[in-house]
Amino acid sequence: MNENELHERYIRLAFQYESAIDALLTKGLVDIEAADAAKERFYDTLNEEKLRTTQKIRDYHETISLYMRMLAYDGMVSLTELARQYSDESPGYVIQSWMRSRNTLEFLRQWENDMNEGFDDRACEELIHQGHTTSLTITPSLWIRKTHAVGIQVKQGKGGGVSAYPEIAAGFQLWIDPKVRLAIVRKHM
Repeated sequence: MNENELHERYIRLAFQYESAIDALLTKGLVDIEAADAAKERFYDTLNEEKLRTTQKIRDYHETISLYMRMLAYDGMVSLTELARQYSDESPGYVIQSWMRSRNTLEFLRQWENDMNEGFDDRACEELIHQGHTTSLTITPSLWIRKTHAVGIQVKQGKGGGVSAYPEIAAGFQLWIDPKVRLAIVRKHM
């Protein structure tokens, strides 16, 4: 990878980060001060990384790992709260419906394979197969337990729910909100 390719990837990375933060702002999940602070930390870290890689161009996966470490610093996004905007009475059902899709499971699988060395891809393949050949309902808890996934977390009890890294939450948001999906498609056309 040459410096121009790396620069292009940094631009794409920044765009993805900005889009995720903007989606959180639009939905009221973060306030403007928290969003501005997160963006400042992101760009400071990104600039430091650019300086370090001037001499030695790093692998793309290292750049993505840096991105995810920065997002993890800001915490997880509540899928339950995102789903509650569309079904206040049963947000868990909305999340289960999302996880029923093979496309969703493949998206989660790709994220986990990129970001989680402990992910059990064989168990994932079995879940995908079982989910489409039987009446098995794939829930976030089952997904985590069987595949050792880390991108989604489940907290039981009062104040609990399902949360995920912002990149996964953005994928969920695109699934539940066709207006957001259409706006992004139009922006990239």
